[in-house]
Amino acid sequence: MPSLQSPGFWQRMRLLLNLPRSTRLLYALLRDNRVPLVNKALFLGLSLMYLLWPLDLLPDLVPLLGELDDITVILFLIDRFVASAPNYVVYEYLDRFE
Repeated sequence: MPSLQSPGFWQRMRLLLNLPRSTRLLYALLRDNRVPLVNKALFLGLSLMYLLWPLDLLPDLVPLLGELDDITVILFLIDRFVASAPNYVVYEYLDRFE
């Protein structure tokens, strides 16, 4: 479980709170030719693999906690994908969305 003091935890929470803007950014980066194809393939592949994987970090039988680990992993993957994109591309889209 991520620590509340870790900066990565708060970055992912900020990503979740800005979900509409983050979704637009993710979509734009996936369509942008300046983002390497290998980064896109890795993000999509790992996301699909995690969502389709029959084993779960926390079973979905536990109310709320079962979904929380799924959300945390997907937010982590989104965070890593955005961080792997060229900074100027990310900032270009963020400026455009404001």
